[in-house]
Amino acid sequence: MTVFKIEWQNNRKSLLIWTIALAVIIVVFMSIFPSMSSSGMKEMMTTKLDTLPQNMLKAFHLNSGPSLVEPTGFFAYIFQYIFIAASIFSIMLGNKMLVKEETDGTIEFLYAQPVSRKKIILEKIAATLSMLFVFWLVTYSVSIATTLFFNDGLLKNKEIITSLSKIFITEFVVLVFFLSLGFLLSSFLKQVNQGISMGLVFIFYLFGIVGDLEEKFSYLTDISPIAKANPAAILEKRMDYPLIGILIGISLLLFIFSIIIYQRKDLEI
Repeated sequence: MTVFKIEWQNNRKSLLIWTIALAVIIVVFMSIFPSMSSSGMKEMMTTKLDTLPQNMLKAFHLNSGPSLVEPTGFFAYIFQYIFIAASIFSIMLGNKMLVKEETDGTIEFLYAQPVSRKKIILEKIAATLSMLFVFWLVTYSVSIATTLFFNDGLLKNKEIITSLSKIFITEFVVLVFFLSLGFLLSSFLKQVNQGISMGLVFIFYLFGIVGDLEEKFSYLTDISPIAKANPAAILEKRMDYPLIGILIGISLLLFIFSIIIYQRKDLEI
């Protein structure tokens, strides 16, 4: 497990920064929620929003899901944007894994270890998956604690935990998809290019918006994992097991392609 330990040592600082940053953002945004329960804000949320153009409501995902004056509905609304940041972290984590040894000049040290290329990439996959799990577990814990704290008796604790658990389980699979996509990019790139990673995340996000706004492009919503895992939509229905199964299957394929490509890659030593 030499590579596994090295990756944890090299990435623990960025993991800590991203985790703390998202936790702080969640706490700050959820601290706004108590003001949503005022009578004036309730009236605006229940009557004024209906006067806005439908396309605007769709673009901001205000046309569906629980009311914003409910803690789970408010959390789902703000978390759709926080999830974009989490997706960027995930794909960036995978993107640099296989190519950084060449750009940092550490590939010779790695090859001096008694490990094969296949073992190198498998340990890197295991390390990043475990980092992603820790990152998401902390984010989930902070989200549950913050939402319960600001609930003020509006919903039962069990209802909040169940709703947020559905969101986090589904969206963790999406993060694994982006991680595997980052690995695939890393397997054939010659140097770290985080611009491509961020661009892919935003393209998938825009696919969801365009698909919602234009019916003739609705198929774009189906190929956008960010749109399919929209928190408000998740709260409205049961666990989408077919979606979870498809994303896990695609992620496995991307990891397998990454292993095959990396084993045949001409490394610059």
